[in-house]
Amino acid sequence: MVGADDLLIVGPGVLGRIVAEQWRKEHPGSQIYGQTRTSDHHDELIQMGISPSLKGMQVTHKFPYVIYCAPPYQSPDYPGDVREATLNWNGEGSFVFTSSSAPYDCSDNGPCDEDTPVVPIGRSPRTDTLLKAEKEVLEAGGCVVRLAGLYISFWILSNC
Repeated sequence: MVGADDLLIVGPGVLGRIVAEQWRKEHPGSQIYGQTRTSDHHDELIQMGISPSLKGMQVTHKFPYVIYCAPPYQSPDYPGDVREATLNWNGEGSFVFTSSSAPYDCSDNGPCDEDTPVVPIGRSPRTDTLLKAEKEVLEAGGCVVRLAGLYISFWILSNC
C-alpha cells in the first residue's frame, strides 16, 4: 500500500540519498523506495531506510512522488528509461526529473539562467539525450530541474 507522502527515487545515488534524508525529515512516517540498476548497494539503502528494488521489476502500485536522479551515462536509452519511470507516477504529488545545466547554450562559463537559450537538437549527442528526456517528463506532466555544479544551484523549468 502506497501512502500519500511516499516517495520513489529512481537512482538513489549521491543526490537521491540527499533527497531521501530531506524527505524523511519533512515527511516522517512516509516510506521511501529506491529503484536501482543493480543490487550492489541494496544493503546500504536498507540501512538508510530506503526500500530497494531493481529496475525492470513489476511495480504493482504507483507513487504520488517520484524523483529521477539516475545519470544518463549508464543507459543506452535514457529518454526511454525516463519515460518508463513516469509510468510509476500516479499523477498526484509530483514527478521531478533532475537534469543538468548542459542544455543551456552557455559554454563561456558566463552566467546563465532559465531564459538562456538551449543547445539546438543535433549539435551534441549529450544534450540531445537530456533534452529528449526532459521532453518525456514534461509531456507526462512532470517537472524538470536543471542542476549546475554539484547540486548546488538549480532552476525549475516547469511548475511542480
